[in-house]
Amino acid sequence: MAVIKKATIRDVAAKAGVALGTVSRVLNDHPSVTLQARRRVQDAIKTLGYQRDAVAGSLRNARTRMVACAIRDFDIPAFASYVKAAEAVFRRAGYTLLLASTSNEKDVELGLLRGFAQRRVEGVMMTMSDEADAELASAIVGAPMPIVLIDRELLQNVDRVMADHQSGAEEATGHLLSLGHTRIGMIVGDPAAYPSRSRIAGFRRAHEQRGVEVDDALIRDHALSNEITFRETCALLSGPNRPTALFVAAVDMLAGTLRAIRSSGLEPGRDITIVAGSDSDLAELGTPPVSALSWDRAEMGRHAAEMLLERIRDPQPRAPRCVRLPVSLIVRGSTAESRSR
Repeated sequence: MAVIKKATIRDVAAKAGVALGTVSRVLNDHPSVTLQARRRVQDAIKTLGYQRDAVAGSLRNARTRMVACAIRDFDIPAFASYVKAAEAVFRRAGYTLLLASTSNEKDVELGLLRGFAQRRVEGVMMTMSDEADAELASAIVGAPMPIVLIDRELLQNVDRVMADHQSGAEEATGHLLSLGHTRIGMIVGDPAAYPSRSRIAGFRRAHEQRGVEVDDALIRDHALSNEITFRETCALLSGPNRPTALFVAAVDMLAGTLRAIRSSGLEPGRDITIVAGSDSDLAELGTPPVSALSWDRAEMGRHAAEMLLERIRDPQPRAPRCVRLPVSLIVRGSTAESRSR
């Protein structure tokens, strides 16, 4: 006797040409699904004769009281205060925080989103390797749980918490220009992500406001490790017309730049002026102490955690929210007037 295979939710998704999360939201009558997608799912359910498993559904809907945070790299100390503050908010609310590293890779991010959904994680805070990637954006928007993006800007239909990196970079660059530096080197991360992209914009805007032309050869991007930062700093300092000031806008890459400066026989604050894009113990305790941009990472973590808990507790659709924290410059001994002045 032939065995009739029972249609699954995957069969429905394949038939309708939508993601599993979309089928799940239709089954749960979630209002975020478009009318066109809802009709396709409903037609596929009718055609396949799909019947929902009430027992499995009740298990899937059980509360796990788990949330997740997926960040680029555990090695970045700047994330520590963010995660610590967020975890404290979740712990007080009775939630357990799972921590994962994305290595800034799209496939890892997509895999983590699938894994979080399978484990019934109730909400996710995460970075995003490429804000312009359509597949990744679709996975985030279509996720079955609420998501808060960390320091990302372009995906405006989800909640976001970010720092105002453009104004910070503009202030730092303006400070260097006010000291007479007109050849300023910039070492920055991946422009596909909001922090680096906005820092470059602030760097250019400060030059434009003061009528100083930017030398694009002095901008070195994709500095995602101290080793890369070391090499890029050495390259900037080895030319015959080297910059008189450096803006190390790549987060937590100051060590690579300081190592390159000293290996070139130069002294920060005396032979070359330097500003770090992110304050740290190294910046504060260096010799001399390094001027740096600063923002409240703990406050960023608290905001993200509270926003996520609000979405979990009240899943009714509301307009996406964005919290933007101010960034300010701390001036220390590593900045000095240009010798040409």
